[in-house]
Amino acid sequence: MWHTTVNELAHSDGKPIDYEHEKAALLEIHNEDRQAHFATDVESLLESVHEPHIYVREGEIQHLSRSDLEKTFREYFRDTTFLEWDDMEEPIVNVSEDGTMGWMVERLKVRRIIRSEGGKAEERQFIYAGITVYEKRDDTWLKVANASTFK
Repeated sequence: MWHTTVNELAHSDGKPIDYEHEKAALLEIHNEDRQAHFATDVESLLESVHEPHIYVREGEIQHLSRSDLEKTFREYFRDTTFLEWDDMEEPIVNVSEDGTMGWMVERLKVRRIIRSEGGKAEERQFIYAGITVYEKRDDTWLKVANASTFK
């Protein structure tokens, strides 16, 4: 619960919401995700994911468990080296008035090399654009949903 004072919002405990700090925290998660891709580190990537995670892609809605996500990213990262996982434009970040929800719209260029079992290297690239929805629980931002598009 929150209440409005002159030009600022606060939680019911009286602590003011620092929107710039909260937006910076969401951007830090985005940067940690980038680092996890370059390191192909599934555990780090999943640290900020809430279970079940809602995933929207190609006209379908999925409710994914942590195990589902882990399996997906282990396969995606297998024998892969990322060359780029870079913002094509500054992410658009917003935090709700009560400071409990946030969202980020991202557009990334992803370029990676995948090695086949025979050792052949193949470069693949795509543009990702999507929105990630966050909830703040116990003072921690968690990803609760993502809608993704690829080009």
